[in-house]
Amino acid sequence: MAQEPSTTPGYDQQPWYPQQQGHQEQQAYGQQPHGEQPQPYGHPEQQASYADPQQQGYGYPDQQSAYGQHPYPDRQQAYGYQEQPYQDQPQHGYGYPEQQAPYAGQPTGYQDPSAQQLYAPAEPGPSPFDPPQAAPYGQRPAAGAASASGPAPASDYPQTSAEDPFAPGGDGVPAGTGPSGAPAPGRERPAATGLAARARAAVLSGEGAPTRRGLAIRVGAGVAALAVLITAGVLATSDDDAGTPAAKTAQGASQNIAVAHTKAWTVAAQPAADTQGADDTLAGSWLLADTVVRADGTGVHAYALADGKPAWELKAPADGAVPCGLSPAVNGSGLGAVVYRPAADPKSPCSTVAAVDTKSGQAVWTKTLSDAKDGYTTHVAVTDDKVIAVGEDKAAAWAAADGAEAWQYTGQGKFCTLSGNAGASVVVLHSRCADSTPADQAVALNVSDGKVRFWRGLNNQPTTVTVLSAEPAVVLTTGEKPEDERVFAWGAEGDPAAEIPLAVEGGGRLDVGRGGFDPVPGVYFQGSTMFAAVVPESGGNPTAITAYDLSTGKPQWRTPVAEKSKARPIGVDAGGLVVAADEHGDQPAHLSRFALSGGQETQGGAFPQGTGSLLTAGRVRTSTGHLVAVPEHASNYSAVTAFTSKG
Repeated sequence: MAQEPSTTPGYDQQPWYPQQQGHQEQQAYGQQPHGEQPQPYGHPEQQASYADPQQQGYGYPDQQSAYGQHPYPDRQQAYGYQEQPYQDQPQHGYGYPEQQAPYAGQPTGYQDPSAQQLYAPAEPGPSPFDPPQAAPYGQRPAAGAASASGPAPASDYPQTSAEDPFAPGGDGVPAGTGPSGAPAPGRERPAATGLAARARAAVLSGEGAPTRRGLAIRVGAGVAALAVLITAGVLATSDDDAGTPAAKTAQGASQNIAVAHTKAWTVAAQPAADTQGADDTLAGSWLLADTVVRADGTGVHAYALADGKPAWELKAPADGAVPCGLSPAVNGSGLGAVVYRPAADPKSPCSTVAAVDTKSGQAVWTKTLSDAKDGYTTHVAVTDDKVIAVGEDKAAAWAAADGAEAWQYTGQGKFCTLSGNAGASVVVLHSRCADSTPADQAVALNVSDGKVRFWRGLNNQPTTVTVLSAEPAVVLTTGEKPEDERVFAWGAEGDPAAEIPLAVEGGGRLDVGRGGFDPVPGVYFQGSTMFAAVVPESGGNPTAITAYDLSTGKPQWRTPVAEKSKARPIGVDAGGLVVAADEHGDQPAHLSRFALSGGQETQGGAFPQGTGSLLTAGRVRTSTGHLVAVPEHASNYSAVTAFTSKG
C-alpha cells in the first residue's frame, strides 16, 4: 500500500517495490535433496554449548573450547554452530601430512530524498554480475549438475592480486557485533502480523511513525547503535590486505586448496598474568605482505609472516585505551585504521579513531568521533583517500593523508541512531530517527562527499537491523518471531529490492547473523550473489551450502555438506565459496570449495594431525604459499598459527 507522506518536510518516503516471492520459491533449480545429513561432530557427550549474550542473530558462537580447556561459562548458544571442545584424535596414521618444526574510511546537510525519482520494480532478468563458470577439478557435483573434472591449479596460493581473494563481499569490509561489548539490542516493537503475502507488503510499504517511547529511548537511554562491523569477518580467508576496498569488487584468484599443508609456526596467547584479564576476543586482523596483524583487548600486534616473531606493537592513543575494531583492510599505501575505547570497560564508547602506517606500526593521526560518554560501538573502513567511521550518532570521514575532516552525516531526521560501514564507494547505514517515517531506514551515502545516494524505509518494524554488506547493499532484519527475519538487498542506485526469508524450504535457516563486516563473518558476497550455510532450526552444524541471486532474491543452488565434522564458510574467491572442516576421526582438517556456478564441492588437501578445530575457530587468511589462522579467542588456541602449503 502507498506510504503516506511524512509531516516533516523533506522526509517523503520512497515506495519500495520488491520482487515478490513465496516461501516455496526458496527451492533452487536443480536443487540437491538433503539426503543423509552429516552427523554432529564427535559424540553427544563430547559436545559443549555455552552462552554468549554479546552475540546477536543467528551467527557463530564466539568461541570454542579446545584442547581440554573449559569454555566461558556465560556464553549463550544462538542459531548457528554448536561449539564442541576439541578431543584428541587417535595417534594412528590416516593420511595426515607430516608436521614440521616451526621455522625461523552527511555533509552538514543531506541530499533531500524527495528529490529522488520514485521507481517501479524492474523486470527480472539476468544479473550483470553473474559469476563465470568456475573451472572445477575432481568435483562432487550437486544434484542436477553434471559432474566435471579438470586439472588442479598449478601453483600454491598464487598471488595475482594484493587484495584478499576471500574477502567477504565486494566491499571488502565486515559487519557484526563488537568484540569487547555487545551491540545495543534493537528496540522492541510489535512485529508485523497477517498472512505471508500481507506481511511482505507491510515490510515494503506499511506505515511507520515515530513514537514518544522511541524518542525517550533515544534521548534518555542513549541506546548504542546496532553493531555492524563493515569490514571482513574474523573467519574469512584472505590474501594480504595491501589495497583498498575498491579492489575487493574484483574476484581474487582461486586458491590451490588441493595441496596438503604443514604447520610453520605458532604465536602463543599471552599469559593471563601479563594481560591482567584483558579481553582476548579478536577485534580484527590484517594479512600484509610481510606481517600478520591481530587486534584484541591486549593491543594491536604484528608478527613476521616468515617466522612469527614480533614485528611491531601499536602504541595506544592514551593510557588504558584498548582496541575495539580494525578496518577490514588497509589501502594501497599501507594505511589502516583502528578504533579505540578509553578503557577496557565494554560500557565505554569506541570513540577514538587512529590511522596507522602498517609498514612502521606507527599512528599517523588520531581523531575523536564523538564526545558521548555512554557505551557505543564504532566501525571503521579505509579507502585510498579517506578513513570512514560510523558511530552511534554520526558517520564521519577524514582525509587519509592528514586527518582533515571531509564530511559528517547525522541521520535522516532528529535524535537518530546509526550503525553500518563503508565499501569502496558507498557507505550503507541503518538509521533510526525519532521523527522519520518509517523510523527505521536503510541509507546509502557516497564515500566521496557523504551525500545520500538513496534511502529505503524498513516498514516491517524490525527489532534489530544489521548491515551485512555495503557493495552490494544488504541488510538483515529480525523481528519478534523467527518468520519475521528477512534479508533485503538493493542495487547500486536502490533498485531492485530483493527480499529473502531466512527460513529455508524443506527446513533449516540461513546462517547470516554475522555479515561481511564482522571479525568472523558467516555470509559472503560476490557480485550480486550471496553465499551462506543452511543450519537446522535448533542450531548445529550446517546441512547445506547455498547461493542466492540478490537481484531476484531466488536461490541459485544448494549443495548438501558432506563433511562429518563441524564445517564453516571462511571466504570466497574466483573459484567459489571456501569452507573449512574440523578434524574428526579419520577425517583430517581440510578446506573444500563450492563452485560459484552450480555449487559442486571439491575437497582439498589435509592439514596436520592435531589441527583440530583451529580452522573454524577464527579468521583464516591466505597469501602466496601461506595460510594463517587467527583464532577468535587466543586463550583457547593461540594468537596466530601459520601453515605452509606442502605441494
